[in-house]
This record gives sequence, C-alpha cells and structure tokens, in this order.
Amino acid sequence: MADKIPVKFNYDGTTPSALGEFTSEDTVPVLNGGTGVSSLDLLGLSLSSIDVSSASVSATKLISPTIEFGSLSGGAIVGATVSSTLINSPTITGASVSATVVSGVNFYTPDAGAFNCMGDDGVSFLMKRENGATYENLIKSNEGTITIQSEDDIHFLSNTGEKFMRLNESGGDGEVELYYNNVLILETTSKGLTITGAVEGPTSVSATAVSGVTFNGMSYPPPFAYAQLTGDGTAEDGEQNVGIGAAITDVVSDSNYLDWDDTNKYFNVSATGTYEFTLKLITTVGGTSNITIKLKKNAVILNTVVSRIHSSIDPTETTLTAVFNAVATDTVSATTTDDNTDEITVISGTTMILKRLN
Repeated sequence: MADKIPVKFNYDGTTPSALGEFTSEDTVPVLNGGTGVSSLDLLGLSLSSIDVSSASVSATKLISPTIEFGSLSGGAIVGATVSSTLINSPTITGASVSATVVSGVNFYTPDAGAFNCMGDDGVSFLMKRENGATYENLIKSNEGTITIQSEDDIHFLSNTGEKFMRLNESGGDGEVELYYNNVLILETTSKGLTITGAVEGPTSVSATAVSGVTFNGMSYPPPFAYAQLTGDGTAEDGEQNVGIGAAITDVVSDSNYLDWDDTNKYFNVSATGTYEFTLKLITTVGGTSNITIKLKKNAVILNTVVSRIHSSIDPTETTLTAVFNAVATDTVSATTTDDNTDEITVISGTTMILKRLN
C-alpha cells in the first residue's frame, strides 16, 4: 500500500474553504486530539510543558522528566497512574510513589526534608539489592528493630574516609574494630578483647568481672601453666629435667600463650612477653651430695643454686625463681645434677609454675 497524504480544509479562522494537502508545517493541537507537532521526532519536546495524566501515558519512555507537586492530579503517582512506563532519572517533588518500580530517583518531601517509606504491611521497611540473593535485605526495619546485613564487611567512615568502626566478615568470624583518629584502639578476637593503649578511668574497679580480655597484647587474667609431680621421678646422678619418669598433673590457663610438654618435661612459650618461673623442688639422695639445680630457657641458665643434702635428713625442699623475657617457641625447664655418683630422686609434691607477667 502506498503512503497517503492527509487533506484538510483551508480555514481563515471564520469560514472553511477549498481542500488542501497537509504540509510539513501543519499540526493538530493536543486539545483537538492531535499531537501538537509536525513530526514524531518533536513529540517529546511538545510534552515538556504539558501536564500528563494517567490516561495519556502508557507504554511510554520518559527521559529525565521533572515531576512537581500539582503537575499531576493530586500530586500522587500510584500504581494505576504510571503503567508499563520506563522513567529514567526523574526528580519527584512533593509526590507519593507506590506500587511502582522507580530507579535513580531524588525524593523531596514537604515535611522539613524528612523521607518517609514503609512496606505494604505498614510497619516494615526493606532496602534490597536483589530478590532471592543470599543477603538480599541490606537494611531491614521491622517491629522497631533495624537490621543492617552484608555478605562481606560493613565499614563506618567519615566524609574524608577516616575509619570510625569496621565490622569484618572477611575472616569469617565477625571481628569488630573501633578506631580513634584513624588508629585501631579496640578489637574483638577469638581470645576475647584486645585494647591498644591505656585504659583510662577511675583508679579502682569494683563489683566488676573481667575475663577473656587482652591489654597491650597480654590476656587478662594473666596466663599460667602449672605442673605437679604426683609420683616420684627416675633416680639419676647426671643432669636431667625435673619430672622425668614421674606422673605429672598439669593445669594450663591459656594454651595460646604457654603449655606443658609432658613428654619432654618442659613448658612451651607461644607468645612474646615477660615470664616468672618458680620451682619448688623436693629431693632425696642415697648419701651426702651437692645438688646443682638450674632453671633454663632453652639451653641458657636463668638461675642456679647448689644445695647440699644428706640422706639422714632428706627429703629436702629447695625453691628457686627466675624472671625473664621469652618469645614464641622458647622452652622453659628445671634440671638437677649430682656432684658425684649418688643418685638424686625428685619426689612427689614437687611443683613448677610458669606465669606471664606482661
């Protein structure tokens, strides 16, 4: 079918006259049922100054319109008003939007700049990133409770990017970090709480239970390891670790810092710090002997004493203590050596305790 050219009556404003063909300059106003333009390319421009009601917008694409209060009937855009319509980057002033999908929108409301939004049930608010996602509700408010959820970390930053707080899920354990002047001050760990710097406040703390806390890299209460002989050890005149051949009961408060090796009969250090090692040694001997007692870190002697004992007055108790710095992988032990061929027996009741001081 060939293209048709519409015809018109020539009209001088008073009386219709002869028929004539439409030209490219001729238009039919919207008021009379036309488009108001001579070409469809100009249609979008002609709508810029026209109020558009729900009856005249359907399956239409509007790009960057400004919709102001009063330009639509009652100032409201509801599900029946905008149907099957794509609206990109509009500015909506003083209007309500419901049952409509709108993206890239700036909302301005008349009540002192507040933004009001609620779900269909009238009590909840959901901000979603994708329906059906593992963590689809980024922000959820329901029955007075606000939930912020993320599949990764949540960061609170200043307008310049300075850190306030970080909720870290990247490690899988939900670590919480608090910052001051962009410096990490407090963090939760698997051991409890780590505080970097001083804890300021009253000079005394009363009626307060504190446990599982780390101050300046040291847990509180201070970690310790204790070993007690519940049976006699092996009689020996040469140097050997206290506890060899004996049954030992041990108590370790926190193996993240130190523990007891019952095979080799020494303590293992797992964290750098200052430690105190105390030996309460009970021995018997077959004759009269000078016993050399040593406290050692690895092969280094921390403290030593020579104790003279006699079989007629044994068992003899000797106490020896050392305070020293240690690092992870250091071992701490006590040894005995007789000065002749008399064998020494370390007996039940002997105790060793290793405590971290700072």
